[in-house]
Amino acid sequence: MNPTTKKSTPSSPNTLYLSVVGAAAVILALPMILHGPMAQGHDTTEHINFARHFSEQFWAGEWYPRWLAGMNHGLGSPTYFVFPPFPSYVFTLLAPLAKFCHLNAFNMGEFLALLGSGICAYLWLNTMASRRIACAGAILYMLMPYHLAVDYYRRTALPECWALVWMPLVLYFSAKAMRRERVYLAGLAVAYACLILSHLISVLIFSLIPLAAAMTLSASGQKMKAAFRVAGGLFLGAGLSSFYLVPALFHARHFPASRLYPWSFFQSNLIAVGTLLHAGGFVHAISLTVVNMIALGLWCGIWVLAKGERHSRAKVLFWLAVGVLPLFLMLSLSFPVWKMCPLLFAAVQFPWRFNIVLCIAALAIVTVLLSEISRWSRWPQAWSLVLAFLLIVPWFMAYGNIWKRYQMEAAHPIEAGSPMPHVDDHDGWFYAWSPPGIDAAKAIEASTGPQIRFLTGLGTTTLLLWKPRHIEFQTNSSTGGSVMVRQFYYAAWKAALVSPSQTLDVRAAMPEGLVEIQVPPGLQRIRLEIPTGRAERIGFWISAWFAVLCIGVGWRQWWESRHSPPELPRT
Repeated sequence: MNPTTKKSTPSSPNTLYLSVVGAAAVILALPMILHGPMAQGHDTTEHINFARHFSEQFWAGEWYPRWLAGMNHGLGSPTYFVFPPFPSYVFTLLAPLAKFCHLNAFNMGEFLALLGSGICAYLWLNTMASRRIACAGAILYMLMPYHLAVDYYRRTALPECWALVWMPLVLYFSAKAMRRERVYLAGLAVAYACLILSHLISVLIFSLIPLAAAMTLSASGQKMKAAFRVAGGLFLGAGLSSFYLVPALFHARHFPASRLYPWSFFQSNLIAVGTLLHAGGFVHAISLTVVNMIALGLWCGIWVLAKGERHSRAKVLFWLAVGVLPLFLMLSLSFPVWKMCPLLFAAVQFPWRFNIVLCIAALAIVTVLLSEISRWSRWPQAWSLVLAFLLIVPWFMAYGNIWKRYQMEAAHPIEAGSPMPHVDDHDGWFYAWSPPGIDAAKAIEASTGPQIRFLTGLGTTTLLLWKPRHIEFQTNSSTGGSVMVRQFYYAAWKAALVSPSQTLDVRAAMPEGLVEIQVPPGLQRIRLEIPTGRAERIGFWISAWFAVLCIGVGWRQWWESRHSPPELPRT
């Protein structure tokens, strides 16, 4: 065989299997491709609004919009000080291509999230199984009810959908780190940074798993070294994402989740016997996915433990153990634990989010079973596959139910308008950061009024500059008084006279909840801004330094792998 043939043969099967994964992604995303995201999806309107306003400000010259000036009827939103930006960057960068091709950028980005999850799952599973099995596992991963029916369609939870892309990729590079394969550290860093930029809650839930895998599944005598390599990659990834992560952690104090979800609401989202028996409702559907994942993981795991090789049994035991704590935290039995850890409740918000761990764990166990089964006799093969297939049948039924939901939406479209005024414009964090006691009707009324006006005192106002995070205007008043600016109050707003420099008091004008500034008498030029604070500057420089470090580490690993002599076999 000539050298050219040797180099070309490994890539062609990957191309074939990835094409199969891509075709499966098209079929599974077909309802969305044909009709767009579910109109009644929990977060559909929220993410469309976020992406649209983010994109407008980006193409207007703001590389990272954090204050979305056009949100909430033009009154603004600080949500992107804490909300992960990756899905909106995808929409923004696809927008020119979508316009040229007469396509919908949001739909394109949503499809890429599903396709990416299949590709990354294939890469990870190929580290523990053949390409054919990895391809089958990747398709199953995209089809999993929590992934497809719940997150992708019923919730339109784009940040979590993108997290389901990056988690298998993190595990793929973690596996390479355990073996010290080429450029593992840079790849792990980029994958983990993308996970942070996509969904910070998933980072909290998932991050210990790669470290635990390194400590448990690495070769004997290499466990600590492998764990340190994985930890180094995760540390690099956290550094790369610091331009988002550092300001998000700093501003999180202004977004108390306790204002969004009281304990009674949280408790109703825990899984109990009653939710399983009471048909209908979202939590019931979530509960069924949990039962299904547990049954599938246990059934496949028991067969591997009974008949599998030693290394396969070790993998199954690890992934079964990984699922224990997430399962407990989703059950109503865990409510006292959540009450003792209010910070954990504030961070996770919905306990059923731990389903993402069950998806990953069940996928790994099924893959191990499929890898082992060819060595078994006919009857064990048949019994293990038949029940495993029966447990997967509900996944296809859930996909079929998605088509029915789209038909119902077409038959019963949502009527335009609402009897109650909603100023939050589907801003999911609105009631966390907005001033308490806000009157929605008054806020909407103010959104149609002048951009700047006196509330108390007599005088005139002249707008000089209106940009996101930066407003300048002039007042002329013989008495001074309170001026209201048509942007929502947020703690980061600062106001000052331009000349002479003097800080002015900023507070919330109630009941509208807009910015109110106390201005002195006379002709005054006033600057109102959310300045680039210390957290944003520190985060940017950390990301810049870590980017340089990551490039250097990646280049060095690539160079060493290309030029180092082959290792001698150990005796």
